[in-house]
Order: sequence, then C-alpha cells, then structure tokens
Amino acid sequence: MTRTANDFDSSDVAKTLLAIQPRWFQSTFTLFALTAVFFVALHLDNRLLYGVSVWSKPFKFSLSLAVYFGTLLLMARLLPVGQLNSGRHHTIATSLIFVAAFEMAYIAIQAMLGETSHFNKSTPFHSIMYSLMGIGAIWLTVGLAWLAILIAKHTDRGDPLVLSILLGLGISAALGGGFGAYLGGQESHWVDAAPNDANGLWLFNWSNNGGDLRVAHFFGLHAMQAIPMFTLLLPHILKRTAKRIAIVVFSVTYAALCVYTFAQALEGQPFIA
Repeated sequence: MTRTANDFDSSDVAKTLLAIQPRWFQSTFTLFALTAVFFVALHLDNRLLYGVSVWSKPFKFSLSLAVYFGTLLLMARLLPVGQLNSGRHHTIATSLIFVAAFEMAYIAIQAMLGETSHFNKSTPFHSIMYSLMGIGAIWLTVGLAWLAILIAKHTDRGDPLVLSILLGLGISAALGGGFGAYLGGQESHWVDAAPNDANGLWLFNWSNNGGDLRVAHFFGLHAMQAIPMFTLLLPHILKRTAKRIAIVVFSVTYAALCVYTFAQALEGQPFIA
C-alpha cells in the first residue's frame, strides 16, 4: 500500500511537512517572514499610493502567497511520499515558487520606487513586466488544477475531506483564475469608483463607493481554503453521504457568491457600502 504523509507520526508536524515538498515548506515561512517585514514598512514609510501605503500591496501579496503555498503543502499530505520531490511533478512544484518569487520581487521593487506594479503600462518595460505577471498568475492558477488532478488520482474521491479539497481547488482555478484574467485585462480594478483605496474595507482596501473587481477575485481564489474549512467544521456524527451533500451545497452556494460579487462589481456597486 502506498504511504502518504498522513501515515507518519504527526507529533513532528514541521518535519512531516518538510518531507512533502521542502521548497514549498521553505517558501511558506519565507513569505510569512516577508509579510512581517512589509508590515513594519507599512508603519515606518509614510509614502502613499492611491491613498494607502506603498507597502500595502507587497504586504497583501506576500501574505496571500504564504497562505497559497501553506495550503498546497497541507493538501499534498494526501499524496504518496516523495510524489512532489522528483520527476516532472518536482519541476512543476518548483516552477510555482519561481513564479511567485518573480511576482513578489517586482511588486516589492515597485513599492520601493513608489510606483504601481499592477496596471502599470507607462513604459514598454512596465508593459512587459505586467504581461509577465499575468502569465505568472495564470501558471499559479494552473498549479491548483495540477494538484487537484494528482490528489484525485491517488485518493478516495468519495471521502468528504478529499471531495472538499477537489471542489475547493477546482473553484479556485476556474473562478479565481477566470476573474483574475478578466481583471488583468482592464485598466484598473475600479468600476465607476474613485481611483483611490483610502477609506476602503479594512485590510483589503476594497472600494466602498463603486465596484471593485478584486472582491470576486479574492473569494474565487480562496475557495481552496473555505470549502475544506467548512468540511472540518461539520459535526462528526454526520454520516458520509450527508457530509458529501452538505459539501456540494456549500460549494455551489460559495461559487454563486463569487459570481454575485463579480456581477456586483461590473454594475459599479461596492461589496460593502
């Protein structure tokens, strides 16, 4: 029988996660450390961009990417030991890190210069870099579909937790990636809103006076965490079939919420006024 990371002693979680994919493990902690650095920069640097700190975007992206790799790492516990440490799967797993590092470096450098990274087409160089960021974002989304295929191949798809992981990854790849692709093709994330992030929703800076395409993109991307978390909160006394039905209903409802926030933004309406 093929062993997975879940078959090992869970007393040393760090060692177990490190064995699954060392570079994902290292990247997760590096990105969390960067998040802390950017958080400090938020309070030390008074420069503003669109009404918020120039370090707001690096802070949010480093946190998001840390959660991204941390989530993949936890989900990969279901795979056979060593699955991601050799061959083409190792290459794909490593490529996701390089893409994230490129995006994070460019976002941080632009912040340091007091310039925008997203939607910045002010020069041919900036246009090329923005296009490369878009390609990188697509590849990070493809990575979700790739991991979902691997998990589906090596696990019991009837298991409620496995089902929730597959649905979460699938919705994140389809909706998070789809909304992201649409967002990347626009001139900004605002729709009939003042081009300013000041006074927006705390932490996210989503516009409260017009549409903001970042809302749907956010909810779409984080289906990969929301749906498995919902599953973990289900009562243990529920039977397997009941759990599966609840997971499917929640997933459909969650996807509908994502689509609603997208339509809401297109209409120029704020997520929360």
